[in-house]
Amino acid sequence: MRFLPTEEQAAFTGSLDAMLSAADVPRAARAWAAGDHAPGRKLFARLADAGLFALAVPEAYGGAGPLPVELALAFVELGRHAVPGPLAETAAAAALLAEC
Repeated sequence: MRFLPTEEQAAFTGSLDAMLSAADVPRAARAWAAGDHAPGRKLFARLADAGLFALAVPEAYGGAGPLPVELALAFVELGRHAVPGPLAETAAAAALLAEC
């Protein structure tokens, strides 16, 4: 059983880390907490455009997955950067809607 990320998975999380580091997530999180969701939604859209939520959707429905390990690694980075918004809910909804 393998518990370490593959080189491809490490490169994926590295690119996600770089994107989040450049995105000024703390400002978006502070704005979200103050009720201004615009910066968080902008970041959310960037994550969606990057295909983050496609990791939860089967390829037959236009997704990239399901890739639960990659999704879990992505959520580690999202949590480490304290990205605001309904991230887990969106990934769960994408997976559930694909099953309908």
